[in-house]
Amino acid sequence: MENKTKVTLSDGRVATKRKVKVRDLANAEVQAKGKEHLVKYALMGAKILLNDKPAVLEDILDMDEDDLVLVSELFADDIPNA
Repeated sequence: MENKTKVTLSDGRVATKRKVKVRDLANAEVQAKGKEHLVKYALMGAKILLNDKPAVLEDILDMDEDDLVLVSELFADDIPNA
């Protein structure tokens, strides 16, 4: 599989994978406000830029499902094969 770093969403925004710091990951957990089911989406937001601006949890939650799938593909190579 090709290692993607950018995808274009249905609304024309460009999602770009970015390298994160531990601070970004900690902030994502804070954004999730203790709701475990939201942590993965907050982490996804921490790991992308939307039109060159940091994404936040709300950006991910407001995406259409097809766009979420596209953004998820940015991280396909991050998950080792079992």
